Amino acid sequence: MTATVVADPVTATPPVPPRRWVLRVGPVALPVRPRLLVASGVSLALVLVLLVVGLGVGDFPLGPLDVLRILFGGGTRVENVVVFDVGLPRALLAVLVGAGLGLAGALTQTVARNPLATPDILGITAGASAAAVTAIALGSGAGAWLADIGIPLAALLGGVVGAVLMYALAWRGGIEPFRLVLVGVALTWVFQAVVSYGLTRAQINDVARAQRWLVGSVSAATWSSVATLAVVLALGVVVVAGIGRGLSLLALGDDLSRGLGVRAGRVGIVALAVAVIVSAVTVAAAGPVAFVALLAPQIALRLARTPQPPPVLSGLLGAVLVSGADLLCRSVLPGGLAVGVVTAAVGGPFLVYLMIAVSRKASA
Repeated sequence: MTATVVADPVTATPPVPPRRWVLRVGPVALPVRPRLLVASGVSLALVLVLLVVGLGVGDFPLGPLDVLRILFGGGTRVENVVVFDVGLPRALLAVLVGAGLGLAGALTQTVARNPLATPDILGITAGASAAAVTAIALGSGAGAWLADIGIPLAALLGGVVGAVLMYALAWRGGIEPFRLVLVGVALTWVFQAVVSYGLTRAQINDVARAQRWLVGSVSAATWSSVATLAVVLALGVVVVAGIGRGLSLLALGDDLSRGLGVRAGRVGIVALAVAVIVSAVTVAAAGPVAFVALLAPQIALRLARTPQPPPVLSGLLGAVLVSGADLLCRSVLPGGLAVGVVTAAVGGPFLVYLMIAVSRKASA
């Protein structure tokens, strides 16, 4: 059985359709976009490079070759402790957090058909933040029951509650993208009020702890948080692969998608559910790392030149952003700086640019 590559007769909907082929292996046909494939390969290689380089940064500096030697079982006892017990959980968590936020951002932007529709804007991460801050700051009072279940579970619960409220308030016989964003922004401000109240009522030590969590940091990584996020992210990728064709047709609109045999409403619900669970677990592990869910899908969209953000490439670019930001925090910037500070510094100007671009496109 041999694999052949033939031209795909189906063209995409944008004015300049991305180049695309179909890889046929017997009865199986898989669409292949060379540009997307190359961008994904380069992004994956960059993630691995950042991972290896990051493991060598710290109080016990190591070169990339030394890191590879230790990873393949050639390290001393001290080197093994430095790499496997201290460095590797943090480095892997940075990769997984970025990948989760990038994947979730691509899904929400695709479903809402809006580049500004991310878990940060739609109230999902704000709900997780509100629950986590309540558990930290009011753990001895009103938030005692949240403190009892732990901050990660509290953040997960808050993210799910935020998503359910968003969906219930935005649903009017279907998902209306503009209404979805407006409801998400309103919920975000409501949850921010809860966060502010918790910070004003807490003890100073709890405020400092909550504030660092709110910025977003991977410095408190553990193997349990890495394992949990890895399993959730892997399951999310599997589900996204299963609805890949439906996701690619959402950009055509509900009516045309339905005519092509895709139930846009069902695909949207599944995609949103994956985005909510992945982003909530990600926020529970590292806090709301700002703007990664916005930046990664939009960069992926421009690199791949696809009609909508490709989820896997968005996840890989998210991993590059968070890993790179964490490497900067540990090697160049002042010590103790959280990774969320770097992503916010980069994401703020990009958000302004994106809003201007969307405004110009709408008025054209």
